[in-house]
Amino acid sequence: MDERNNGINYKIENFARFITPLPVEPKQNNDDRPIFWGLDNLYPNFLIDIADKSSLHGSILNSKSNYIFGDGLIDKKSGEFLNEIQVNEDDSLSELIKKCINDLIYFNAFAVEITFNQLGEPYNYYHVPLHHVRLNNSKTTFFVNKDWKNTPRTVLSYPKYFPKSNDTTEPKIFYFSSYNVSVNNTYPTPDYKCIESAVTDMLVTTLFKNNVANGFSLTKVIKTFNGQVSEEQQRIITKKFRDIFSGADGENLLVEFNAPQGTPLAIDTIEQDDYASKLIEVIKKTERNILSAHQATSSILFGIEKEGSLGNASELENAYQLFKNNYVKDKRIEIVNAFNKLFQADDRMPIIDLKDKEKLFKPELDSATKEKIMTVNELRSEAGLEPLPDGDKLLTTNQSFASDKKKDDDEIESYSATIEDFEKVKHLGTAKEEFIVIGKAKFSGCGHYHFASNYNSIEEYLLDNRIEGLSLDEIAIKIGKELNQNITKQEVQNAIELLKNAGLISAKTNTANNIIHTAPSSISTPNKIEVYYDYVKRDEADGNTIIPTTRHFCEAVINSNKYFSASDIQKFSLAFGYNVMEHCGGYWKNKKTGVVNKYCRHEWVPVKVIKN
Repeated sequence: MDERNNGINYKIENFARFITPLPVEPKQNNDDRPIFWGLDNLYPNFLIDIADKSSLHGSILNSKSNYIFGDGLIDKKSGEFLNEIQVNEDDSLSELIKKCINDLIYFNAFAVEITFNQLGEPYNYYHVPLHHVRLNNSKTTFFVNKDWKNTPRTVLSYPKYFPKSNDTTEPKIFYFSSYNVSVNNTYPTPDYKCIESAVTDMLVTTLFKNNVANGFSLTKVIKTFNGQVSEEQQRIITKKFRDIFSGADGENLLVEFNAPQGTPLAIDTIEQDDYASKLIEVIKKTERNILSAHQATSSILFGIEKEGSLGNASELENAYQLFKNNYVKDKRIEIVNAFNKLFQADDRMPIIDLKDKEKLFKPELDSATKEKIMTVNELRSEAGLEPLPDGDKLLTTNQSFASDKKKDDDEIESYSATIEDFEKVKHLGTAKEEFIVIGKAKFSGCGHYHFASNYNSIEEYLLDNRIEGLSLDEIAIKIGKELNQNITKQEVQNAIELLKNAGLISAKTNTANNIIHTAPSSISTPNKIEVYYDYVKRDEADGNTIIPTTRHFCEAVINSNKYFSASDIQKFSLAFGYNVMEHCGGYWKNKKTGVVNKYCRHEWVPVKVIKN
């Protein structure tokens, strides 16, 4: 900038000049082309840049994301935490949702790419960073480019995904945008109204960085007294001074070109006191504006020290509850509803919800209280120690632990589990009708179980293999050869229906020629395959499962019609004082061989199951 007054010619170099871009949308009448997001089509890059360079603004955005995700994903119906569900080759469902929450916080929208199997059913879900996405005028086509700045012509286009009306297998984009009052018609407006303040915070940071980098005051005035010079000479001289004095990014000097006075070059320093106090006021005002725009009920909730107070757990809890009610709940509802809408057409996916962080801090208990209300294994876990086999009891009980005392062989031989013993554990186990059985196994000689073959059932085969264009008869023959047994087409039909209804495979039948296509689910279904145990008669034992001499305990377990987890059986052992997995109901004398075995006529047989 030039200023000429009374023979003095100023050449001023502005410190960190920055013009905040606006999210304008240049008019575009062609619906086959993307609408620019900002004049340079890089407005989302600007939003990312200020979040990176304004530590306060960026920290609040990240904290918001963490608060919204809370304690993690749960099944909305059961309220139980979901095991990791893989939605593509790299990401779990939790990771996908976390990425989309970040985009929603930064841009007020997010995008997910959906790919499909040959049956036209959703197959994989991929997060698409929103700053890669541009929309057409009608918001029905999405243009994706990883670098709009340097390679603006390298663009992929995707149609919009409608969960309940998909009729092709081409990849599509599911797009969600949160409503916010705005003059824009195409792109969302962030719900934080502190962009100018975040830019100020970013520039102040740059100011400090430059002053530290070059050790030269912001308010230096360099005066020359060699007369007026041309614009080109001024540019060259100013550049030389800038090269000598200025630091990393800022240009923090003012050059005066004065009329000849026979005076040598002079460098003046403007007094700093007023400048410093004003800068502190700017910083404080900027901080207040940013916190207010983010609906932050307390600065300490985002790690910002409060003057005259260090903050405490109670203050943080109260601040969090207010922030949760004012902001987090609504955003969480938006995310949950959007993803449940996305998964409408995918039977493999559960109805999800996000578990709230009920409290930020757990109350601290003294040692005496812990010993009264915590089990031995809970105390050991807190201390980083391995659990004891029967440590799931209070330390204050008078019962001995399996690590201290176990029944010896003579005691077990003379001891039989009774119906009274069963009464202690009858609440354990899960009804068999709540499971779908995939395969059974036998114990090997070393005491571990193994399954009879890679594919011990039709269901196991279908879970690992695709069926492409075969009839029921052809599938029965193919699987029969693999299992080395005769398989009927009705058995195949039943297995396909079973796994399809459980969300473990996709299956379609061409009604014109009865040709079937099946494909294993690409997503680790929430109905995951688990190992439970069934209490059955041993092969070497003669007679029926229950005979007149069967122990009442064994009869009660069999008649309960339940499967039992390894944890359930461990609790049996804890209650009875011996290893129930190994010895079952007690010792048994085989009448055919005369051998006394360290187990009864029954055994625990592992079964592969999925929960209905």
